[in-house]
Amino acid sequence: MSKGRWAVLALIAALSATLGVLAKDSLKPQLQVLGPVPGASQSEKRMFPVALEDGRMKDVSRSEGKLLILHFWATWCAPCVEEFPSLAAFTKKMAKEPDVEILAVSVDEEWKTVKDWMEKNKVSGVPLALDPEKVTARSFGTEKFPETWFIAPTGKILGQQVGPMDWTSPESEKRIAELRKLARGGA
Repeated sequence: MSKGRWAVLALIAALSATLGVLAKDSLKPQLQVLGPVPGASQSEKRMFPVALEDGRMKDVSRSEGKLLILHFWATWCAPCVEEFPSLAAFTKKMAKEPDVEILAVSVDEEWKTVKDWMEKNKVSGVPLALDPEKVTARSFGTEKFPETWFIAPTGKILGQQVGPMDWTSPESEKRIAELRKLARGGA
């Protein structure tokens, strides 16, 4: 092989290594701090409905006096299934906190699927909602699951978690404590 070809191969290898180093952190789930609920302006408040188990509809664009942790997931989503036990443990831990509301919104097609999955996996205590047409998920810009939105009582989005997370890790607990503080501050 000629020196010119070796030089080209060396250059390609160097560029690949550089791109790998630059891109490595982009593959990690990131908590992003964002602005208001998508599509909502100061003068116009949009509603983002999800169906509760009792048949009522809930608008998830705001949660009065609480930080709303809005978690989109599905029973057919492997990362969601893997993540759910830590979300359940976190929900149990936060159950008595008056400033936090957790809502796990399944994008499965029907309640029976969700309830059967919960029973099969012996998971309980997680407040559930259903968004079978993915209307609310898409309104938030969620196309892949799991994805979590952190919404202040005012409707302002304080953060977004793309991909699964360990809800009980010290890092997650620290992030959520910061978000709770922001939510209490009237963000």
